[in-house]
Amino acid sequence: MTESNSLLTPKSSGPGKRSSLAPNLIMAIFVTCLGPVQFGYHIAELNAPQKTMICSSQISSTNSSFIFQKYGLDTCIRMTDQQLGAITASFSIGGLVGSFVAGKLAEKYGRKYVSVVNCLIAFLGSFIMFFSNSVLPMILGRTIVGIAAGVSVVVTSLFINDVAPVDWRGSLGTMNQLSINLGILLTQFAGLKFVRNEDDGKWRWVMFIGMVLAILNLVLWIRVAESPRWLLAQGDVIGAEKALFLLRIGSYQDVKQEVQTWKNENNNSSNNDTEANQSTRDISLKEYFKESQFKKARTAITAILVGQQFCGINSIIFYGVKVISQLLPQHAVLINLGISLLNVIFTFVSSTIIDKFGRKPLLITSTSIMAFSSFIISISIVGKFPIILVSSTYLYIVAFALGVGPIPFLIIGELSNKDDKAVAQSYGTVCNWIATFVVGYTFAVLSNWFSGYVYMLFAAFALWFAFYIKRHIPETKGKVDYRDVWSGY
Repeated sequence: MTESNSLLTPKSSGPGKRSSLAPNLIMAIFVTCLGPVQFGYHIAELNAPQKTMICSSQISSTNSSFIFQKYGLDTCIRMTDQQLGAITASFSIGGLVGSFVAGKLAEKYGRKYVSVVNCLIAFLGSFIMFFSNSVLPMILGRTIVGIAAGVSVVVTSLFINDVAPVDWRGSLGTMNQLSINLGILLTQFAGLKFVRNEDDGKWRWVMFIGMVLAILNLVLWIRVAESPRWLLAQGDVIGAEKALFLLRIGSYQDVKQEVQTWKNENNNSSNNDTEANQSTRDISLKEYFKESQFKKARTAITAILVGQQFCGINSIIFYGVKVISQLLPQHAVLINLGISLLNVIFTFVSSTIIDKFGRKPLLITSTSIMAFSSFIISISIVGKFPIILVSSTYLYIVAFALGVGPIPFLIIGELSNKDDKAVAQSYGTVCNWIATFVVGYTFAVLSNWFSGYVYMLFAAFALWFAFYIKRHIPETKGKVDYRDVWSGY
């Protein structure tokens, strides 16, 4: 096997070997994944600071030792619990808006251009929060960073799906979820560093880090070429070849052959597949939601993206400290840090095995173990078994990270035809945001009503979800196009 052929086939002829990744491709994936890092960072950025950022009888809004006091910034913000809830929820509203428009914008203006503008939006949101002295600017800032987060999670999936070699698509696709988890973990470490004293106002530095991440991402995007698949879709064959050549190990002839393969796939899809025959027509989210030719992919995407949340993951991510505090109040924060670490570690593990075992087996295994773990969590809360509660919660997180966490955003593009891939990514992400809001909003109420038995509901749903995946979701591992994926369904 020659070096020049490593683009299209594994570099080694041994079983299970994959092609090598070009340094420029690794760099491009790293840069685009800084968007989801910001997503995860902003999800959790209020967890640690909220006790010190809210004025109380112990915390005054003025402190002469506060470094920014002379610039008119207070050490805390006066707000009620309801106002804090509004600030927190505004992130989801922004995320819903961002996800709604991201796919269409990425198709019209390109992945790189949208990502660059999105970095500026993220910077603006963090900037407003850093300088906020009242509730309304905080809501505005959180909404803006939510918009940026919604855009980034859609565009990142599109970009990775565009540039990843076929034999690396699964592993690289999990980088989206891994990056979100890394962002959550980064927030916790920032909280440990800057949120110590109750009246020193250093919680603002947590917001400042969000600004730094946005600028870093913006600067690095300048070094990354536009998606070659997007350039090809615009009719710029030479531009697509040049962009792809930067992302591959091999000769220019290999690159021309891969681009020609893409062109053939596009022609076959347009000419032979009635369901996917959208040609270059601009598909709106409303059309995608209503028209019958998208039904198979749309139904599968809805089930997977909503199912991910209805298995109950955000009952742990949003309320983990509260859940653990029921039995282990003194150790809840440390245990919650362990949850984030496990989420990162096993999402990375998933990236190394997803192209070996496939999407469908990992989803079924993941949901089945989550169903079992949720059942045990319920028993441990009701029976007051603290060690079992921690163990079952950790098992639940490991199962989520291996399948249900990283695969849904990856599989959207693989289940979709080339022309509706972007709008499908937006549609699936919107579904996920809505389900996230439902679980996040209702869990507190349901847990008050049912106590630990609420996890029985999650267990029952996860078990049903495993059976649904087995019967209705096709395997996408190694499939080359839409028709190949849905053959037999």
